[in-house]
Amino acid sequence: MRRSALGPREKIRFMDIEDINAIGTLLADLKARTGQLRGYL
Repeated sequence: MRRSALGPREKIRFMDIEDINAIGTLLADLKARTGQLRGYL
């Protein structure tokens, strides 16, 4: 993640596009695994 442009003392961090894409990939994987698990139950 990158730091905000507010200054070196700021602790606020923003999510960049790679972080957002990684979360989307994990959610898609979780959805697929959940669907597979429901098929077994």
